[in-house]
Amino acid sequence: MKAVIMTAYGNASCLEIQDVEKPMIGENEIFVRVMGSSVNPVDCKVRQGDVKFISGRKVPRRIGSDYSGIVEEVGRNVKSVKSEDEVFGMVRAFTGDAYAEFITVTEDQIALKPKNLNFIEAGVMPLVGLTIYQLFFEVARVSYGSKIMINGCSGGIGHIAVQVAKSLNCDITGVCSTKNIEYAKSIGVNHVIDYLKENILAHESRYDLFFDAVANLTYKQAKHTLTLKGQYVSSIPSFQNMILAPILNLISTKKHKKVWVMPDAKNLKALCGLIEDGKIFPTIERIYPIEEVADAHRHSETGRVVGKIALSF
Repeated sequence: MKAVIMTAYGNASCLEIQDVEKPMIGENEIFVRVMGSSVNPVDCKVRQGDVKFISGRKVPRRIGSDYSGIVEEVGRNVKSVKSEDEVFGMVRAFTGDAYAEFITVTEDQIALKPKNLNFIEAGVMPLVGLTIYQLFFEVARVSYGSKIMINGCSGGIGHIAVQVAKSLNCDITGVCSTKNIEYAKSIGVNHVIDYLKENILAHESRYDLFFDAVANLTYKQAKHTLTLKGQYVSSIPSFQNMILAPILNLISTKKHKKVWVMPDAKNLKALCGLIEDGKIFPTIERIYPIEEVADAHRHSETGRVVGKIALSF
């Protein structure tokens, strides 16, 4: 089968399409023909070697976290899906192998695809959708009508955060560039800050949740924008939010938290419900065939993507 292989750590040129052996499945595994995937910033960080302390140092290796597709075969103990089911899901981003014609997953990494999304649309949703679902309902436990700041509201993870916040009737302040202001308003942002023209930390508003989707600020910088019991959450793990924050949170009413997305079938099903209810829909800026995965990574690294970059198979 065809798969994307990372031959070294470095720029996007290290990504190659190679023939690899098709895996055999175990009794608790599911074999999926991949129809769609996506490029997430974390995939680029893995490729660049920025997270070797989590992803490991060994190369060559596979890469990719999101997938949608059709179940080809299931192990004898699998109960949640069956052959020919249309599905979507994610594997752990730091050790993923979803950029391939086929992928082997377990029941905690898969759910039936939303009926109102095609394979390309479904393939961009799992990582960003689960990240925001886990942020809003498990990490921050956002209340109905909260005041929320989303730094990077037009990006892949940010535009999903806006839509989930809107479903909770939150008052949403979003940060983006001038060219994306109208798009931000169209998906539900109530107050838009143009970071090219304004200091986003100079506003007098106070937020119950400050979600730093682009992870270009620190808790220390944003702390004064929080309400008394407000929370700052970054989308990228760091020494500060992994090690220092849990200690500082013991002595402050304002909290610094991290969201570290994990595959979760129950959360995927809940996410599917939000999508089928029309509360979330992905924006796709461009679809690349898997053969152009290196160009897709370069596009992602511009930092100017509106919504998601999709991969087709």
